[in-house]
Amino acid sequence: MIARHRQGLGPIMAALALVSAWGCSEEASVGLPVGGDGGAMVDAAGAGGMGGGVDVGPGGMGGGPGGDMGPGGCDPYQFRGESFFCSQLDRCNEQNISFRLACCECDPQLCNPPPGGCVPDQPDGGVPPADMGVPPQPEPVESCMRCHNGAAANNDYSGNGLSNPHPFPPAAQLRCTQCHGGNPNGGGKEGSHVPAPPSIGDKQFQANNPQAWFNRLTLTGIDKLQPATYQGPDGAQWTNLDFLQFVNPGDLRVVAEGRGCGEGGCHLNEHAQWVTKSMIATTNGLMSGARYTVGVDNRIPENRNLDQNTASDVSPRAVQNPNYNPNNRDVGEVGRLQEHAELAQFTGTMRDNGNYAAANLPNHIINANQDPAKPNRVRAGSPLEHLIDEQISMTCGDCHLYSAGANNRYADFRSSGCTACHMEYSYDGRSRSGDPNVNRFEPANPDQIAAPERAHIEVHQIRNVAKILPNGAFVRGISDRACVGCHQGSNRTVLQYWGVRMDQNADVVNDTQYPANPNTFADTAADTRLYDPAVNNQTFNGRNANQHLLEEDYDGDNRDDTPPDVHYEAGLGCIDCHGSRDLH
Repeated sequence: MIARHRQGLGPIMAALALVSAWGCSEEASVGLPVGGDGGAMVDAAGAGGMGGGVDVGPGGMGGGPGGDMGPGGCDPYQFRGESFFCSQLDRCNEQNISFRLACCECDPQLCNPPPGGCVPDQPDGGVPPADMGVPPQPEPVESCMRCHNGAAANNDYSGNGLSNPHPFPPAAQLRCTQCHGGNPNGGGKEGSHVPAPPSIGDKQFQANNPQAWFNRLTLTGIDKLQPATYQGPDGAQWTNLDFLQFVNPGDLRVVAEGRGCGEGGCHLNEHAQWVTKSMIATTNGLMSGARYTVGVDNRIPENRNLDQNTASDVSPRAVQNPNYNPNNRDVGEVGRLQEHAELAQFTGTMRDNGNYAAANLPNHIINANQDPAKPNRVRAGSPLEHLIDEQISMTCGDCHLYSAGANNRYADFRSSGCTACHMEYSYDGRSRSGDPNVNRFEPANPDQIAAPERAHIEVHQIRNVAKILPNGAFVRGISDRACVGCHQGSNRTVLQYWGVRMDQNADVVNDTQYPANPNTFADTAADTRLYDPAVNNQTFNGRNANQHLLEEDYDGDNRDDTPPDVHYEAGLGCIDCHGSRDLH
């Protein structure tokens, strides 16, 4: 075993320990299942668990007055930007302060009094207007809130179940149906939920229908199912997009229609429009790059010969660039991308079709006699082009935001769209939320999910950048674990960042690596970042410990020649450098 050579993290860990001492975590309210990866504030391995830097406000660490960190700097009025209603303070009381994440923002025992004293429920603590009128009555509690949270009177997440996913002002009390849709006045599951399209069905149907289960698991093509409109058990009319929004309000196909996260007043005309054209949504570098490599013609005529014929042409969904000017364009900029359709079907035209037989495929390569200037290219529109496109889409091109990916094995569980990053799944795909109606034991075998199982988000909590709130509480941000599920296969960035090298064929373990094996090496069997002893997983994203190497010494100096990145060793996570501008 090679000795680890890491820089000291003492000052960083000490600072984080001080931060977490004042924090309260949403997960504290529910007993985490054995092997839970969600409860730790900071990963012992460094940035892997923290996955996000702390915000430093204008006044210093924590953003409170004078830059104080901890209870001394608590000023909820400045932080929240809300009215000085005493009832706003009273909601965070002795009984729920340690259980509700939103209460971390505002511990009434530590808060400063409002300017001029607190007149009960008076705006800004000042003199009330001559006629305040009748205060608005709270909306009736939604059926979803009663069932999944336990709140009986108001839509305030006051129950012990599902936590408030969006405790961020000025929209800290969103109703369930504002995001998910559904029937807020329905009776029970059947009356409240949006039913699945007929071709998706319920779990019993999916258990015996591989295509239905695959589409439900990956969310692939749900917006294109036929019929587009269908009737629920209670006679109500629903659309495929209604169901997709119900399952995931952050799906880009939902967001693009001004629904869910893309609704007016939420993230419309900003992130909702930006991310649909981003690289992590279109993956046009992978798809278009692969097509360029085999020499097939660009599908968009006006893009041919741009930038030495390297311009992008395809995306999982069609994308338009309204600001495109062909006479004043940046390198790589294009006006549109075509939809890259999935051709394969369970009973489609490719299966058992002689046109796709291996013996016939060479006929679809343009030879030197046919085109002396550009030989050895795949002919556009040929079965060989279809096969190449399909292979890329299904095996290495599913890590885009327009679907939930394979979503079927340890460390590969996620959702689609905004949710893929902002609501993390645990590696094993099991729920750690307080929702009493979520199955906490599926998938039964995290290494390989089985029909009709599906994974669940770890906790019902939106994450963005990790923050130290003015009262010293630490709110978890997007961690490296949200990134590694995609950036580990074709793009091995996160593993390399951690100091893990992929050896797909286990050449080092089998002593068959060319030109030579390292003098010493260590696999990842004992690396708890990848293999959790409590979960006892045997794979990480479909590979075993022999295919991921932790350390290699090729020159005999007892030092790791494939070490972690220096920024990882210093405690930085992916999100510390790759922020909103990069990802949206």
